[in-house]
Amino acid sequence: MNSLFRSVFQAPKSSTTAYTRPERRPAWREPAHTMRNEAGAALYELALVLPLLAMVLSGVIWGGITFYDYVVLEDAVAAGARVLATSSGATNACTVAIAAVQTAAASLNPNYLTVPTPTFGTSSCTNLAEGDYGTVTATYACNLTIPFAGINLCPVVVKTGAGTTGCATQAGSFICSQTTIRIE
Repeated sequence: MNSLFRSVFQAPKSSTTAYTRPERRPAWREPAHTMRNEAGAALYELALVLPLLAMVLSGVIWGGITFYDYVVLEDAVAAGARVLATSSGATNACTVAIAAVQTAAASLNPNYLTVPTPTFGTSSCTNLAEGDYGTVTATYACNLTIPFAGINLCPVVVKTGAGTTGCATQAGSFICSQTTIRIE
C-alpha cells in the first residue's frame, strides 16, 4: 500500500530540478539589532536640516520684503518725476513733486523715507525752464538682517567723494531710487 500511496499522491521525481527562491522573512521577524539602527534616522536628519531650511526660508521672506520696498520706492520716484516734469507753471514745483513721492510711497514707513529737494541743470524750484532736466531722488532706510546669520539684505552705500550726487551722497544701509526727467 505504501507504493500505491506514493504513486498516486506524489509527483514523480525529475532529473532536472527547477530553481526555487528561498523564502524571505517578513520585516517583523528580522532580528532586533538591524531594525534598532534605523529607528531614529529620519528624526536625526530632520534635526540637522531644519535650521538650514529655516534660515533659507527666512532669507527668502526678508528678501521679498526688501524687493517690495524697492519696487514701491521706484514707482514713487517715477510718479514724483512725472509730476515735476509737467508742473512747469507751478509756483513751487519741488514741493509738489516731493508730495507726490510721499503720497505714492504710502505703504512705506514715512519715518524712514527721505526725499531731498530735486536738482536741476539750470532751473530752480520756482522757475522751471522747459527742456531742462530735473532729478528726483528718494531713499528708504532699512535694516533687514536675517536672524541667526547677521546678513543685512539692504545695500550699504558709502560716500565716494565731494562731487557725487544722488544715491551715492549718503552713507548707511538703505534703498535708493533716482530718476532724471526732461521738463516739459
